[in-house]
Amino acid sequence: MLSCFRNHKNKRKEGYFLKNGSVMLEQLIHSFNGNCNPIWMYSGKELKKATNDYSWDRMTHEDWNFQLYKGVHDDHEILVKKFKVASNSCMVPLKNRCMDPLELLITNEAAVASNMSKQKNVLKLLGCCLETVLPTLVYEFPAKGILSHHIYRDSQLLSWKIKLKIAVGVADAVAYLHYGMRKRFIHRHIKTEHIFLDQDYVAKLSEFQTSVPIPCGETNVDAKVFGAPHHFAPELKTCGRYNEKSDVYNFGIVLCDILTGKNTADLASQVAMELESILRANLHNRSMGQEAECTKLALWCIEEDPYDRPTMKDVARRFRLIKSFSY
Repeated sequence: MLSCFRNHKNKRKEGYFLKNGSVMLEQLIHSFNGNCNPIWMYSGKELKKATNDYSWDRMTHEDWNFQLYKGVHDDHEILVKKFKVASNSCMVPLKNRCMDPLELLITNEAAVASNMSKQKNVLKLLGCCLETVLPTLVYEFPAKGILSHHIYRDSQLLSWKIKLKIAVGVADAVAYLHYGMRKRFIHRHIKTEHIFLDQDYVAKLSEFQTSVPIPCGETNVDAKVFGAPHHFAPELKTCGRYNEKSDVYNFGIVLCDILTGKNTADLASQVAMELESILRANLHNRSMGQEAECTKLALWCIEEDPYDRPTMKDVARRFRLIKSFSY
């Protein structure tokens, strides 16, 4: 009886492996012509051991469709991203299940992250496990955690030098996403909760589930508007079309948060007026130097009209100039 159980269990693992692998390969072919940086294949058993069977005290963060766990594998710390399975999905026979939209999000993240992993300001995808109901992703472990925990709770503990370093790093990562690969991608979900920090406070952009490529020869892409309404760029509320300036707006909000230590999402529908007021007060108090120039840059990024905003190349260039200024 035990041997029958093991065979059944192994068949299910093999089924998940084949199904998840085929979806991931299809996504890689669709987005990157099948190209990706090499990643490690972990077994389900290895990740259970690494996370102490996904013990609650190993959980470092929880989001709408995933949980993050700190793990140790081969004496190295790792970050394990385990996706939440719908309550009924594992009850449906594998061969009868239709494509789960969450599977597409996960494989999209794996495809984009694997091609972005050589950029130093992107959370590096180390590998994945395909033996589970939904693929499990494994990343480098960011020792300092999530950016939002630092700027909303302990903003005064971060020096200006570190804040500027973080902002520059995020800008470089987004610029690479827009211009550094054969296809131009839009992140669509840039916020402080999706930015990690390593031991040296190097920013690491993550969360590419909803990233989309801009079609060749186009500047916009039609895609379902995703996220909380107060994170939307203004144009998404009217036309529902994404372009690279949508990311610029979201980056501008992140920069505002870094500068003010406030969660500007809390300003909800009044974000434009309230945020501009806060930033202009910030600018008045710092008439010269790097902080003043960063405040001007933040205001530029959150312009109402997307055509009035800079590109991320412009932002990266401006940061290089700002770094040459005195404090």
